[in-house]
Amino acid sequence: MLIRRCLFNSFCIPYQLRIIHLFSKVCLILAGFLCAIAVYYRTTNIWTIKNIGDAFLYRKNPSRPIIFGAFPRVHAEQNVPGNYVVFQFLGDVQQAYRLYCFSTTQNGKQIVYRAHIQRIHQGKRFINDICSMAGFIAECRVTNEFLPFIRISTKRNMEESLKIPIEKVFETKRHKLVVCMAPTYALIEWRILLLGIEVWLALGATKIIIPIQSISRDAFRILQEYERDGLVILRHWPKWPILSDKNPNGLVLSRGIEESHVNCLFFAKPWAEMVAFTDLDDILIPTQPMKIYSTVNVNILQDFANEHPQAGSFLFEHRDVRMVLPEEEQMLQLDNFNFNFLINTNRKKECTVWRMKTRVIVNASRVDTINMHESGINRLGYVQVRIPCHRAHFYHMRHSFREQTEGKSLNMSNLVRLLNKNFQKRLQTTLRTIAKQWMNGSLTETLDDFDKCVIEINKEHFKLKVSRCMTPHVCYLKLRNEVNCVASIGNYEFAHISGDFILRLMDAQFIDSDENCDAPISKVVKGNHFYAP
Repeated sequence: MLIRRCLFNSFCIPYQLRIIHLFSKVCLILAGFLCAIAVYYRTTNIWTIKNIGDAFLYRKNPSRPIIFGAFPRVHAEQNVPGNYVVFQFLGDVQQAYRLYCFSTTQNGKQIVYRAHIQRIHQGKRFINDICSMAGFIAECRVTNEFLPFIRISTKRNMEESLKIPIEKVFETKRHKLVVCMAPTYALIEWRILLLGIEVWLALGATKIIIPIQSISRDAFRILQEYERDGLVILRHWPKWPILSDKNPNGLVLSRGIEESHVNCLFFAKPWAEMVAFTDLDDILIPTQPMKIYSTVNVNILQDFANEHPQAGSFLFEHRDVRMVLPEEEQMLQLDNFNFNFLINTNRKKECTVWRMKTRVIVNASRVDTINMHESGINRLGYVQVRIPCHRAHFYHMRHSFREQTEGKSLNMSNLVRLLNKNFQKRLQTTLRTIAKQWMNGSLTETLDDFDKCVIEINKEHFKLKVSRCMTPHVCYLKLRNEVNCVASIGNYEFAHISGDFILRLMDAQFIDSDENCDAPISKVVKGNHFYAP
C-alpha cells in the first residue's frame, strides 16, 4: 500500500529528482519569456526559422530534355509494321528518361506510346561523364505516316505535353552520295570552304548539307549561292539555351558535332543512299589522285558495298596532307581564285600500322546514329566495316605551318585541272552574282593558334585527368582582324509537366554574330510556367 501511495505522491520522490524537476520548469518558463521578448523586439523572425529549415532541404533534379528535331521513320528500313517518328533531344547522361508520345487518328482516337530511347554514343562514352550532356534519339509509334506534329510528355497525360512539329521530307529525288559537314563554328577561311565543296562535287557527291552556327559573311554569301543552285543545303545549328543551373554548350562533346551528324542523318535518310560525315577539310580522294573522274567516289563506295553486303557503315582513316593556301592579294577577288595552290600539295603521310583518326560513310537506311569518328548504332543485321588505309582514305587538307619532309609524294595536277575547269563554269552560273566580289583576307594565324590549343588539350588528355569537357570549343581564339560574321540563333519554347520540363526549338534565324565571330546563346521565349527550365 505504501508503494502505491508513493507512485502518486511527489513527496516520495527523492530530493535530487525534485530539484531537477523544479529547475526544468524554471528553464521552460524562462525560455518562453525570452522567446516572447525576442519576438517582441524582432531579434528573431520567420527567416531564422527558414534558415534552420534549409538544413533539411534537398535538390530535385527534374527531367529537362531539349528537343531539336523530329523526323518520320522511312518505311523501307522498318522491320515491324506501323508508322514511327524519331525525335532527337539533348539530355543529362546521368538521368534515365521516360517520354510519352501522343497522336490522334482521323476518328479522333488518341494513341499513347512510350518512346524507346537510346543515347547516341552509349557504348563509346558511357564509361565516364566528363561531358555530362549528350544527344539521345527516341522513337514512337504514331497513327499516321504524314502527321504534321506529335505531342511529347514525361507523363501519360496529354494535357501536360508539348507540341513537336515533324520535319517534312526535303527531297523526292534519290541521291547516291550526300555529304553531311560538321557545323561551322567561326568559319572564316572561305578558301577551305570552296575546296571542300568543289572537291566533293567533282568526285561524285550531288548534295552537301552544312549546318551553320557562325561564319564570315563572305563565306555565307558563297554558301547561299550554292544553295540557290541546289547543290548545298544550309541548316541552322544554333547554340542551346542556358538552363537555370547549367550551360549545355560547355557540357557536350565537341560543341555537338555528333548530335549535328545524327540530325543530318535523319534529315537525309528519305532521299540519300550513302552519306559521308566529315569536316570541310577532310575529303575522300582516291589513293592515286591522278586517277580521278566525276563519279570516282561513288564507284569506290559501290565496290566496297559489293564486297561487304552486310555493311551498315564504312570506317576510313584519314591522312594529313601538307597544304599551303595562296597569299596573293588578287586571289581575294572571287573570279581570280583558282586551285593552283594544290600543285604544291605534294606530301601526304604514309599508311602505317598505327591507325589515324577516322571518318565515316554510311548506308543511310542501315544506321541510326553516328559518332564523330565512327558509326554508332547499326540497325539489326548490319555491321561496321573498317577499310584498310591502302585501299582508300580521307585526305586531311589543312593549311600547314610546318614543313612536311616525310611522307608519300603526291601529284595533284589532274585534280587541279578538274577543279579549275569546274570552278570557271561555276563563276558563270552558280556564283555569277558575286564573281566580282572581294573576300576577307587570310586569317591563317588563327588556325595556328587553334592548332596550339588542340595540342594542349591532347597533353591534358594524356594525363588522364582533365579539368572540363575537353573539346576544341574551350579554345579562346581572339581573331587578329575583325571580320563581319553571321550566326544562327534559336528561339525555344518550354512546357512545365508536374515538376519536369520539355524544351523544343521553335525556329531559328541568321543574325549578326557576337564579337569574335561567336554565335549568341539561344533564347527561351515562350513557356507555360513562372519557373524557367
